[in-house]
Amino acid sequence: MIFEAQYQGQSAVVNTLKDSRAAFATNTLRETCFFSGKVRSPLPLREGLAALYDVVVSDFKYRPRDHLEFQEWLEEQDRNFLAKLGLHDSKVLQRLEELEVRLLELEGLRQQRRKPFNKARKAFFEHIYTDQYELDYLLDPVITIHPDEVSFEAFSRDESSYARLAASYDMFEKVDEFECGTTNIDFSARLHDELDRMRSYRQTQLDISPSGFGVTRSDAGKKKTHKEKKIELPDSWLMGFLQVHSVMTMAMAHLSLTPVDLYNIIRFLRLHHTHTSPRALRWELTPGKSTKVVLEPWETTIELSPTSIYKGDKPQSIRTWGRDRLRTLARMLPVAEKVDVYLAGFGLPTMYVLDLGDMHFTLALSGWTDNDWTGTDKFSLVTRRLEVSASDLSSAYEALRNERRGTYAQIGTVTGLGAEKAKSALSYLCQVGRAMYDLRGGLFRHRDLFFEPFSAAKAVAMAERAAEESNPHAKAGRQIFETGNARLIARRPVKSGWKLSGSAKGTEGKRVRPLVHVDHEGHVIEATCTCQYFQKNKLTQGPCEHILALRLVHMARLEKEDRL
Repeated sequence: MIFEAQYQGQSAVVNTLKDSRAAFATNTLRETCFFSGKVRSPLPLREGLAALYDVVVSDFKYRPRDHLEFQEWLEEQDRNFLAKLGLHDSKVLQRLEELEVRLLELEGLRQQRRKPFNKARKAFFEHIYTDQYELDYLLDPVITIHPDEVSFEAFSRDESSYARLAASYDMFEKVDEFECGTTNIDFSARLHDELDRMRSYRQTQLDISPSGFGVTRSDAGKKKTHKEKKIELPDSWLMGFLQVHSVMTMAMAHLSLTPVDLYNIIRFLRLHHTHTSPRALRWELTPGKSTKVVLEPWETTIELSPTSIYKGDKPQSIRTWGRDRLRTLARMLPVAEKVDVYLAGFGLPTMYVLDLGDMHFTLALSGWTDNDWTGTDKFSLVTRRLEVSASDLSSAYEALRNERRGTYAQIGTVTGLGAEKAKSALSYLCQVGRAMYDLRGGLFRHRDLFFEPFSAAKAVAMAERAAEESNPHAKAGRQIFETGNARLIARRPVKSGWKLSGSAKGTEGKRVRPLVHVDHEGHVIEATCTCQYFQKNKLTQGPCEHILALRLVHMARLEKEDRL
């Protein structure tokens, strides 16, 4: 996929003694949207945007060092040693040492002559990093202006971290004007440095518009403010961006921490380094008690504050990896009021939501750094619900576009689809980039990620292809359900939802026993199966075909009950 952007102005921050104006230039190829307002407290905004930039440029994937230069030096030393080994004449050895000293002197003179070249080369690479690198590789954040908030979304370079900064209109003393819509903003390293100079004693104005700052600069005698970007995005980047919101609708263990709890974890990791396994962050959850975090491999236990009391039904021990990515949150801890943590399960993604007062910052981390959001975890399969026709999907899209936000129950009432169908339709819209899920607010929001007009038929085809072609278990589960090879033996209502017991006959012809625990909204809370695939991988690589088939049987029965 080729991402294109054009900016007529440029984003910048201009400071005076008493006032400050932060202007973000928007992509003129997208729909026109704008915002203007006076910020009540600029410090949380500054720290939130700085953390957002840290996520954009972050790349925590392991890459082995290149030892080629060291090997060449080592071979040169071996050659010199062997050349000297056969020399026994003291005069020859003395002459050789004199030549080596002279060679060092000549090398020093050579470096002196190359100083202008090295200086120019350094300036060139700085230009590549600050300008050309951003034009060719770094995707600008997606900004969406809602009726009640302004949100910034970004994805990391290593495709393992997703960040969303949402600023409520309550953080503004005055909102002058706004127009709802979705676009990209010009977000560069220079802008990041300028944002660091925002201060609380200055009255700060935030402007988001296509013009940004119309600052001109000289280029070969010409004046220009126009900037274009054309970035070739891998399909995995786009699909990962969409997978995030499938995870957010899952049933997850929820904890409330204080900022100092998260600070203690980050501080310990900063002071201690290890190259041995395991390197997991182990969450020990006991109902009615404060949560404990164990840092492996030291087995150091950090007991969290009393606000972290786990309210689940049974004890759990959840291990998560890729803990170094938490460093991107460090800057916001001094201005944060609390931290909500959502744990999807063993080796599954983790969500951190920082409450910054009238703002909140969401960081979604994949199960581990090298396993990006599209590697093997097919989270859309866990949240997949009923089949939705193109007309139903179009009705849900138009309703969400008109309302701009709402729960699945509200959208179901507006469209007349009912709660179950509306939930399925909104799930589809998230998977094709036409909606997003607000984890903190517990509602869906309209957000068009693509330039092209919405087509319900294409959206259904895209969602089916993305899920079933990328994971054969989804296609096999659908086949088991449609051929009647999945049976629902027991269906018991519980406080948290439904517990399902059944049998399924897979493609290998062997009948197995899947057990699934879903909540009232149909999200998988727990699942087990006697098949070989589940015994080996659990849910870390997505559910097996038998779990999906049993869930489809349950969803079909819910749809019938919803119509009665």
